[in-house]
Amino acid sequence: MKDVERVGSVGIVHPTPQEAPPAPHLYGAGLIKAGRDGIEVSKGNDFEATAVKLWSGVHHSGWHTPDWRGLFYLSLIFSFMCAALLFVSLLLLGASRAYAVTFEDLDQRVQKRETSFYRDFFDSVLYDSFAELLRFDHIWNRITFRKKQALDINAFDEVPDSGFFVNRHGKGRMSLKALKDGPATGTGPGPSGPWRILKGKIEGVSTGFFIEDNKGDQYLLKFDPKSNPEMATSAEIISHKLFHAIGYYVPEYYLVSVQPDILTIDPNATYYNEDGFKKKLSQEALWELMERIPKMKGGVLRASASKLLRDHKGYMDLDGRRKSDPDDVIPHEDRRSIRVLRVFGSWLNHYDLRKGNTLDVIETRDGKAFVKHYLIDFGSTLGSAADHPKVPVAGYEHIVDWFKIGEAIPTMKVVEKPWEKRWDELNRMVAYPSLGYFDNFYFDPGEWKTQLHYDASDQVTAADAFWAAKLILSFSDEEIRAVVDTAEFSDSNDADVLSEVLIARRDLVGRYWFSRVTPLDAVRLYHVEGNHYEIRFEDLAVQYGFSTAEETTYRFRMSTSEKEGMEEASHYHEFQDKRFSFEAPRLSSEGQLTLLLQVKRGAEHSWSKPALKVVLAPAEQEGLFRLVEIDHGV
Repeated sequence: MKDVERVGSVGIVHPTPQEAPPAPHLYGAGLIKAGRDGIEVSKGNDFEATAVKLWSGVHHSGWHTPDWRGLFYLSLIFSFMCAALLFVSLLLLGASRAYAVTFEDLDQRVQKRETSFYRDFFDSVLYDSFAELLRFDHIWNRITFRKKQALDINAFDEVPDSGFFVNRHGKGRMSLKALKDGPATGTGPGPSGPWRILKGKIEGVSTGFFIEDNKGDQYLLKFDPKSNPEMATSAEIISHKLFHAIGYYVPEYYLVSVQPDILTIDPNATYYNEDGFKKKLSQEALWELMERIPKMKGGVLRASASKLLRDHKGYMDLDGRRKSDPDDVIPHEDRRSIRVLRVFGSWLNHYDLRKGNTLDVIETRDGKAFVKHYLIDFGSTLGSAADHPKVPVAGYEHIVDWFKIGEAIPTMKVVEKPWEKRWDELNRMVAYPSLGYFDNFYFDPGEWKTQLHYDASDQVTAADAFWAAKLILSFSDEEIRAVVDTAEFSDSNDADVLSEVLIARRDLVGRYWFSRVTPLDAVRLYHVEGNHYEIRFEDLAVQYGFSTAEETTYRFRMSTSEKEGMEEASHYHEFQDKRFSFEAPRLSSEGQLTLLLQVKRGAEHSWSKPALKVVLAPAEQEGLFRLVEIDHGV
């Protein structure tokens, strides 16, 4: 539009603003941008509109005259409409049967599947890596740095609740008690015993047993390595509670003190010895295994007890989807909740994120069965690698990092890497045995890696990472310390050190990802008077102390769109406060008003990219606008 004034003008309006018609809730079911088949679902009654057009055509063709030909055509149309109604009814009935499944139906449909670290290793390092060479679309996207917007988000750039993720701490601040309890619904295995050992732990490297307590509940007991008391159990207790508060489904974990004499052995119990052979678990073998476990005062054993999930169907793929699950309609690499496991993992140093540490479980709610996707096994988070402290390379490179190998081949030189330099600076020693190796000195949130590569982590967009970072920043210092305290370190200094590392790492993650978007949040629209409106927002970089209000400048511009296309945008208008006013143009009921917001920190910095897009549309109440979309970009 050549005449900018037709788009709107900037001005300070003094009358008290009234909040515009409320937008749909940012959480819950949400307005998914893509439907089940990846397309937007229309809300109009197209069948009714078609029927009206057909009736109008018959009326014009001569309904008022006794024309048998006209009646014949009308009867054909009526028959067609009845057939169409029957067809639609059958489709709806089939759909209801497909999605309102019973537990028995879903249990038969979704087959159980197993994996192991070695299979995950083969798939990640060999099969997936070489198969990727044939994915020309992926290669092209890498070359052109193209990324795709996540498909499990709503119109306000949030992730709605689903079987993969449920909004908890980010939606409404959890109490300290709720944070400290985590997903626990009870008190763990009955302390008086007896605890019957069903079998030894198969997966992983730490010592453990599957047990059944005196209440009939089953748990997996895992212990610390003898060289590092409290390390693995603390990592498991702390990290599972933080992942739960973030919004993921995790099992119940309990920190327990075990008197060895309450352990009994089931007659059919087996275990795997050091040579990898399956053996019958005898009392002698049990005592031999216990020699690997550190003992507290009085010979008590410290363990994490995870309550076993029933009706599970094996692992969840981090890429692709489970086609036998009727609710699993979005490829996992296109789910923000899966992509940003990399961001959350970088905070908690969860380098063992892989499909083998997930579990799909069938649950029932309101008569409908569905698959819930769990994260499990947190013993290799923070500074722990389960049976030993993390090696310094953890988080910096994959186990087999083809990219790093490719970097080294041209020079054929052995170059000292930053993490190696840091390890040398620490004299190659772990300062806190109960914490393992957990260092922030060269921590780079954008470069952090899991030990096995998964494709979804490469699909993280700036908007995805911003969403994850603001959830991490939602944990206050006090809340982090409260969760760390639940690990019950015998030395309070260990808890203090770990809390400081997590707090510093939280800020590093937030600062990094906020600098790669326009970090404005909590956008609200207010109607002032007439055609005058006001937008208010929060600048998270200022709120969390990464920038100051004095060095910050904002700007925005407007454009309108109608059926005919996009109108010319207005010039950018700069402002200093976390609000701005504007005069909205008159639009048809199908028109939209788009505002692009950017931020600049200090005179030497450029304007933020991508810009924050805020879209308004006419409300049902004539003359008013409502907020319909927020987009932090790709």
